[in-house]
Amino acid sequence: MGMVEEPTNKRTKIEPKVRTTPYDGPDLELKAINTIRALSADQVQSANSGHPGAPMGCAPMAYILWSEFMNYSPSNAKWWNRDRFVLSNGHGCALQYSMLHLTGYDLTIEDLKQFRQIGSKTPGHPESFVTGGVEVCTGPLGQGICNAIGFAIAEKHMSASYNTDDYSVFDHHTYCICGDGCLQEGVSGEASSLAGHLGLGKLIVLYDDNKITIDGSTDLSFTEDVGKRYEAYGWQVLTVGDVADGIKDLRTAIEQGKAETGKPTIIKIRTAIGYGSPTKEGKASSHGAPLGPEDLAGAKKFFEFDPTKSFHVDDDVKEFFTKRTAETEAKKEEWEAMYAKYAEANADKAAELKRRFNNELPADALSQLPTFEIGKDKDLASRQFSMQCLNAMAPIMPELIGGSADLTPSNLTALKCSGDFQKDTPAGRYLRFGVREHGMAAICNGLFAYGGFRPFCATFLNFAGYALGSIRLSALSRFGVIYIMTHDSIGLGEDGPTHQPVEMLESIRSMPNINLCRPADSNETAASYKLALEKTTTPTVICCSRSTLPGLEGSSVEKAMKGAYNAIESEEPDLILIGSGSEVGPCIDAAKTLSNAGIKTRVVSMPCQDIFLEQTEEYQKSVLPGNVPTLSVEASAVYGWHRFSHAQIGMTRFGLSGSGKDVFAAFGFTADNVVSKGKELVEFYKKVGSVPDLSCRPIFDNVMVKDGH
Repeated sequence: MGMVEEPTNKRTKIEPKVRTTPYDGPDLELKAINTIRALSADQVQSANSGHPGAPMGCAPMAYILWSEFMNYSPSNAKWWNRDRFVLSNGHGCALQYSMLHLTGYDLTIEDLKQFRQIGSKTPGHPESFVTGGVEVCTGPLGQGICNAIGFAIAEKHMSASYNTDDYSVFDHHTYCICGDGCLQEGVSGEASSLAGHLGLGKLIVLYDDNKITIDGSTDLSFTEDVGKRYEAYGWQVLTVGDVADGIKDLRTAIEQGKAETGKPTIIKIRTAIGYGSPTKEGKASSHGAPLGPEDLAGAKKFFEFDPTKSFHVDDDVKEFFTKRTAETEAKKEEWEAMYAKYAEANADKAAELKRRFNNELPADALSQLPTFEIGKDKDLASRQFSMQCLNAMAPIMPELIGGSADLTPSNLTALKCSGDFQKDTPAGRYLRFGVREHGMAAICNGLFAYGGFRPFCATFLNFAGYALGSIRLSALSRFGVIYIMTHDSIGLGEDGPTHQPVEMLESIRSMPNINLCRPADSNETAASYKLALEKTTTPTVICCSRSTLPGLEGSSVEKAMKGAYNAIESEEPDLILIGSGSEVGPCIDAAKTLSNAGIKTRVVSMPCQDIFLEQTEEYQKSVLPGNVPTLSVEASAVYGWHRFSHAQIGMTRFGLSGSGKDVFAAFGFTADNVVSKGKELVEFYKKVGSVPDLSCRPIFDNVMVKDGH
């Protein structure tokens, strides 16, 4: 009889690690770092979801920043001169929540226990509008480091614009922790290249070089020399070989970073993901799942903590962070005393700063938007009207800062009142982003999050596709970034289908909390800017034509501000034509022909669908009753127009290369085709015997929470 095999499911006892190298530093320092590790791992374990590995590896970085280098104020999380901190690898947010709790922000142990639960202050990735002390929404990798670059640009510009010989109102650093994933994303390369060019010396990035991604070792896909790449970008590159056994080298590196004022600094720091875990340290298994009760207990034993205690902070650690927070609060109070003197000596600048950080417009600012008299003022492309609007507001709104992705002559976004923001001219307000659409948008999110700025950025509408990840975060984060997207349809012509946007309008319209405006003339363009400037918590995309647009006799800023209005009225229409942008003109021409043929036709211009849907039901029905045959005309995808129209003239394929006029004709965007299809639509419903009422349908609100994440 052979040997009986033991059951394969028998658990192997997990033994804790044993420290083989003494820690080079005070005992309390190590205890505080290990408390951060345990507190972070407890959050993930409690939720049975999350990422414990990065917080456990990065805890020494967070400790040294909060305990020695960063100035912050839990009593006023929006203190203007606080050091900014961004956790770019946002999946490790338990680390940030641990630090915010330990340093006295409004985040209790009970909040930590609600990690990743609906309605909590500790969502699964950092959300700036949920958790005090969180600057930006991170998680999509690479975005956070770009936001940090936006912060550094903002600080440099504010310092140049408002500091005086006697008072330094803005004088702080931006710190960012990022991981391998952030530096693999192309968006980080775009922004980092620009940061080096601009010489952003008050930006310090701590790179968590743990050699692990979700798939496994970085040897599988990421073997480049990151340091040499960042040297080529123009950064100071420093290396720290170990932080598990002491942080003296990290302290020295950060001090070197602060001493280098002409370049941004990246510190490459070797860590062990899941540090302290008996079975998962240094492994991908610690990245995106709880350690498990036994493994977590083993880690706590290694940290010399009681493994039966969860969410526990010893009194000496509490006292340490309480003392540190008191020191940073004292610095904030010193700054406030200094600022009071500054405000007394520089009343106009102080008033302007207060207005800017309160997101308030200058008095009567919107009245400075250009007005246009249809029939008298020259017809132009809406990108030219956009240029006039932007340059009317820029001289009276110093918070307007931005630029183009190397398309300034096409986007027409140059600021006549200001020069370029460059390394040696930081007071300039025009940013030369280069061909970096994604990085451009992510930097603008950082500029807005800094406070006191209304950033704008521009490219061709088609290339918004490159920037969609950051545009989405503008909407999610409630950042009122202004996007100026020109060459907005197949009407751009000869560049052909690679440059002609077809799906982009609907792609952006389908996002929550974003307004897309496609103005049809000068007055609608002015209305688009007015809307954008009034909406501080909603980004606006202003889509402008390359080609000349005729003025609409019935247009006005007031009408366009309702999202849609009757451009040609007809009391009891037989047909309604609805369009946006360059297609409203052909609709008006078609309406004249149709009316002469006995078909009473109303033309509706709809520059912004979302704003129209915010109007009263009475107003909406006065424009689109729903039971009159309605034909939408837009040189874009037809999706989304089914809410407003019974039939659509739109794009169902990619475009063509040719003159704009010929391309429009090839796809039926002519008055003649609109007349033909309008007649067919009217006849169709005559034969059917009734017209479906598009407004007669329920609209359900399925959101069951007041403010979900």
